[in-house]
Amino acid sequence: MAKTRLISAIVATGVVAAGLSTGIAWAGGPGGVVEDTSDISEAVGTGAFQGVLEGFHAFGATNEEASANVIAACQAAGGIDCTSDEVTNDKLCIVSVADDATDVVAGGAGATVEAARQDAIARAAANGTPLTGTAGIVISACP
Repeated sequence: MAKTRLISAIVATGVVAAGLSTGIAWAGGPGGVVEDTSDISEAVGTGAFQGVLEGFHAFGATNEEASANVIAACQAAGGIDCTSDEVTNDKLCIVSVADDATDVVAGGAGATVEAARQDAIARAAANGTPLTGTAGIVISACP
């Protein structure tokens, strides 16, 4: 009986090790294995659910794919007005910031979550859709 447990433990360890060595897979991504996990794009976005804004996070092999995946995740959850607010493959923190007072949502990137928030505020102002002081982070992601 002890040999059976030992063999089972060895097999289970081998299966876990094989699974870990295959890389990262994501929902809606292409088939196969991601060979270079250091160059995966990451996106954050938002969608509305009965008047409440929710955040989403997704990955992809390219920035375009990560953006499409975050919108698809929001839509699959039943969200409306789904957006990809920020995407990067540069190992930066990314955020979606929303302002209830102006109904503006903006994305930003930076070395820290706060730097990404400030970037989102600056981008919104540059686009002519400034955020007020009540703007808050809906979702963030850091490498």
